[in-house]
Amino acid sequence: MTADVRWPDGARSAVAVTVNFDGESVERTADPDAPQWGRFSYGRYGAQVGVHRLLDLFERSGVAATFFIPAWDAERHPDVAERVVAGGHEVAGHGYHHEDFSALDIEQQRDVLKRSEQGFERAFGQRPAGWRAPDGLMSAETRSLLAERGYEYESSFPDDDLPYVVATEGSDRLVELPVFAGASDHHYYRAHRLPAVVERAWQDEFDAVHRAGGLFNLTLHPRGDYGSGRAVRIGPIEALLKTVARRDDVWVATCREIAAHTLATAAGAPLPA
Repeated sequence: MTADVRWPDGARSAVAVTVNFDGESVERTADPDAPQWGRFSYGRYGAQVGVHRLLDLFERSGVAATFFIPAWDAERHPDVAERVVAGGHEVAGHGYHHEDFSALDIEQQRDVLKRSEQGFERAFGQRPAGWRAPDGLMSAETRSLLAERGYEYESSFPDDDLPYVVATEGSDRLVELPVFAGASDHHYYRAHRLPAVVERAWQDEFDAVHRAGGLFNLTLHPRGDYGSGRAVRIGPIEALLKTVARRDDVWVATCREIAAHTLATAAGAPLPA
């Protein structure tokens, strides 16, 4: 671990529950001319059913999550946007149409971020404080651009166990909240793993991160194909949240809360963007 972070109140580890609301914008971006029905409607399932199933679970569990939402999906589904905010969850950026930022030059990225921020202001009355790259794809300039535009944190790099501060090209500082494949439903269900396998894997992954004193950045998708929105796939999430709740030495927080704590307390020099 490159960072030196001490969790609040003597906690040994931290947990962030995050949701990538990859709705119909995924299909729209992959093939703008394709129909949004039939076998192309997995994103619609997430918006109509899956995300509400996740929100029901968070309400039962008393968990405040961070939702990374493409602005186009937020505007297309105002009922989802309203319920996410009403549930006390954080909303963060995830592109406008779930764009591939690695394929965009710096000015194109700036334009997409501006359009996304304007969409957030319409849907939520505020700009996002955090951002996650759609499909984890970005360029070498992206983090400096985010800092330039006032973002507080980014969460796409699988390069550490702990959050760390990024030294951008300007004087602004940005916090990175690392992710990893073992804590994401996408990789398991894309490979058609059974929920029982996912449940066991997440228990093992969390135990290991907890022993290491790291950040367990759980990443969920409400979609009907590679996501956890299906009824049979809620079980592994509920089991993990119960495991976390049984421990009195775990800090469960939103991404923005973790980023603020990191910025205020992390020791050591910032890492290059």
